[in-house]
Amino acid sequence: MLKKILGDLKRIRHVDWHWLVIWIVIYACFLFLDILSPDFLGTTLLKYTGIFLCLIYAYQKFRSDTLLIFALLFTLLADTILVWTPYLIPGVYCFCFAQFFHIARFTKTQPKALVGFFLIVFLVFAAGVVQGIPPIYAIAFIYACTVFLNLALAIVWFRRDRLNFHASCAFYGFILFVACDICVGLRFLSSQDIIATLIFPIASYLVWLFYYPSQVLISNSSNVAKTSKN
Repeated sequence: MLKKILGDLKRIRHVDWHWLVIWIVIYACFLFLDILSPDFLGTTLLKYTGIFLCLIYAYQKFRSDTLLIFALLFTLLADTILVWTPYLIPGVYCFCFAQFFHIARFTKTQPKALVGFFLIVFLVFAAGVVQGIPPIYAIAFIYACTVFLNLALAIVWFRRDRLNFHASCAFYGFILFVACDICVGLRFLSSQDIIATLIFPIASYLVWLFYYPSQVLISNSSNVAKTSKN
């Protein structure tokens, strides 16, 4: 595993170093600011800018990978809702569609399948609510299924083509994405329990510790890009 990680670090030289510097600076700045002042508005703006730049980067570097662009676009839309508004359910719903586009590009599914995916999500969500499941838990369950499916698909791609830098980015990116979502879940649950609020600040910090690098890696995970294996 160590040898593989070192190999991936060697191949990262194929990433534009200007972008690499930008990612590192943004990441270091908001992690530091989150320790000093977690509620500072500038930190939130910096995080949001970082996610926006992931979309810009992917559009610049992998313009032909339409499904990746749409996945990152829906991710940005979800973050826009979750970061700047109090509406959790629409935000998680947008994340579901971001995951759909990742599934579509990993499995070569036709984009028209989005209609079927929309119906399935709606029906499962409606069935859950009718059964008395709180709406946020119903949509969170659907989202969790999609993100774990993408992790499984990324693992399959990585095992099939271990020397592919983009496959490595998908693999590590979705591992970090799942870690982030686990922390989001812990943060949400801890906010509902007075005793568990001790966990809240730690989970909140770890969310972006995992989330931002996951999006940077995923923005480099195009499966239609030419790959160098040197």
